[in-house]
Amino acid sequence: MKRQSTPRSKVMSDSYSMPILSGLYTKPPYHYRQIKQILVNFTTNSEVLRQLTPEPVIPNPGNDMFLLVSEMFGAGFGKYLEAHLFSTARFKRKLVNFSHYLILDNDVATCGGREIWGWPKKIGRLTFEMCDDVVKATVERGNINLVTATMRLEEFGSSKDVEGTPDWICHKIIPSVSSKMPDEVNQLTLTTLSNISVKEVHKGPATLEFGSSPSDRLSNIPILEIKGGFFYESQFTLGDGKVVHDYLK
Repeated sequence: MKRQSTPRSKVMSDSYSMPILSGLYTKPPYHYRQIKQILVNFTTNSEVLRQLTPEPVIPNPGNDMFLLVSEMFGAGFGKYLEAHLFSTARFKRKLVNFSHYLILDNDVATCGGREIWGWPKKIGRLTFEMCDDVVKATVERGNINLVTATMRLEEFGSSKDVEGTPDWICHKIIPSVSSKMPDEVNQLTLTTLSNISVKEVHKGPATLEFGSSPSDRLSNIPILEIKGGFFYESQFTLGDGKVVHDYLK
């Protein structure tokens, strides 16, 4: 039997997201410009990385992970700070970035990212500052410091130093309204960034420290070696994604 659509009022039909009276966010795409970013590359324990990466996504050899802290500015979500923990992986032999954990200070971008693409986002407090030749970023939730990242602007780099795959995989989970029922959504989503441009790349030595709380156990991720850091400016477009794996089917 074909499901009939429910008539909507003019107010409801204009809203893409909840609340219907005044939706929190608009439809993609979202265009970001003049983003300032610090990227720290480190290695971790292979078993920990495997536990953080759901099959059929396969972590890349080398056990590399990345902490990316960005001063975001874009149409749709506005201006905010965001910290992103991710790794490179393979999905059906394709090189992808797998998103493990994000903290940001903007409710619109947090809710939109979780509900549309499944980005694993939480709200927190972040700082992003430069003093002389050192860039420093911090992340905290519940007055507990979770991340401190620094890097020294030692020399110029090139865009090739920070260019990676534009393809991002997220594990999107939406629980059922009943705790006794299976998840409503349990999927892997793939989103490909477009219109990517990188400039003003600096590279140098970096430091990275993880803290923990009962709600955010980042220190369970060992930092075995810090390979270096990068500071640069970029732009990109975040558009529609697609479901590439459904755990409920």
